[in-house]
Amino acid sequence: MVTILFFLVSVGLVAAAAASPANRPLPLDVALPVGALGLAWRSAGQRQTRNGKRTLWRAEGDTTRYSRAYAADREGLRAVGFSWDGGVPVCWEAIPAPVPYAYDEAIAAAEARADSADRAKKREALAAAEAEWAANGAARAEAIDALRACLRTRAWAWNKRKRELASSLLGDRPSDRDARLARELVGEVEHLVETITARLGQERVTEWWERAGVAEVRAAAHVACRTLSDMDSDWATVRNSRGWSAAHSHAGHVLASLPELGQPEASHALRAVYAHRRQIPPALREAVFGSAEA
Repeated sequence: MVTILFFLVSVGLVAAAAASPANRPLPLDVALPVGALGLAWRSAGQRQTRNGKRTLWRAEGDTTRYSRAYAADREGLRAVGFSWDGGVPVCWEAIPAPVPYAYDEAIAAAEARADSADRAKKREALAAAEAEWAANGAARAEAIDALRACLRTRAWAWNKRKRELASSLLGDRPSDRDARLARELVGEVEHLVETITARLGQERVTEWWERAGVAEVRAAAHVACRTLSDMDSDWATVRNSRGWSAAHSHAGHVLASLPELGQPEASHALRAVYAHRRQIPPALREAVFGSAEA
């Protein structure tokens, strides 16, 4: 009889132990989501505060997401215990712990506010960019258009480094810096052309000076310069026996671009064309040099 009674008491104790957890409050480490706001939370024990007992949780990890949410909805997160301790995110969790969804709702609301604030900032930034472009865009676009034209019409005057830099500026909405660089590059090229043009008009090539005095020769030499320039699609960067060589490329293209050649320019043209005479047709060689066999 005693044995049976002992057995029944043991069974009752086991059943009570099994049922007890189901009726107890949630454990403290369950209420606060372990990965809340992208952080790992560790309990630092209980503290007595002016609002009663609290469990202090400290966070570890990247605080970017926490900072963003806290800045967007400080009061909402503080209401469920989130705060800062120096530079460390903390949570003062009430005892007994709130139901887990209280944290989920507060966090979701804070991040929704942060998302809304980000969208508002983007709209403001876009509006500011549109206003800035409306005020300054025309002048910048004009600078880029001038750069495109210079690249097209003065292609021979651009070295590889400058050409790559210029190409990087050809966007639809150039910045103030892009427009400034475009103007500087075009200015450098135009200065080069002006310098070469001035030299060709002032200096004479003695050995060709007399022949350059003949109007028909000047006209033929001009045609020859344009012919060689048209053939010079690589701007003397490739040794292919077509168009100008590097020694005559700049002068040759400038001479070809002039509306007409005076005697000084023609003397330079005759010297440059003579070095490339085998590339022009025999009839043009004869007009320039007096013989197709020149």
